[in-house]
Amino acid sequence: MKPPSARGLEHLTTRQAAAHCRVSIPTLRRWIRAGELGAHLTPGGHRRIDLHEFQRFLRAQGRPAYPAATEPRTRVLLVDDEPLVVQMLHDLLVDGPFVIETATDGYEALVKVGTFRPALIILDVVLAGLDGVEACRCLRRMRETKDVQILGVTGHPSMVPVLLGAGADACVTKPLHLELVYREINRLASAAVSHSLAGREG
Repeated sequence: MKPPSARGLEHLTTRQAAAHCRVSIPTLRRWIRAGELGAHLTPGGHRRIDLHEFQRFLRAQGRPAYPAATEPRTRVLLVDDEPLVVQMLHDLLVDGPFVIETATDGYEALVKVGTFRPALIILDVVLAGLDGVEACRCLRRMRETKDVQILGVTGHPSMVPVLLGAGADACVTKPLHLELVYREINRLASAAVSHSLAGREG
């Protein structure tokens, strides 16, 4: 698989970094432990390397820079109050053409929408404070976010028509079937890219 390119990418996995350097993951981890390459841990315990730090390391090592973008990247906001679900979705998307941000409740999601400006939101229905249904309605009422693609997530199939009625573009139910989720995400991401290009041409 061709590695994702740098534009829009903020962090790399150890697998991505090791593949670029043509070394094993254990070798890359030794560099991290030795302090030669900076990295941080995600809530799920996975190492992530800031792109700017990786480019600095590559320059210091005399290695080729991480490649520039060859494909558009979609900003995705993951909104769920279950850390394991957020981590699972993050791991599903991290090697794809996505830039990822997370939120744990509806109010935080609305704030992140303003600062992060996602093209796609994966929105759980059960959230503290402002739930997913009301957050979805709020997003559809605002001119700046009325065209954002929204994938609703619920553990209750009876809530699917409620989410769709609130403005979600599609819904998936828990327990999540990752192949189906990834297919829906790619479909909505393609729609977001097409809408963005149409807006520029208009």
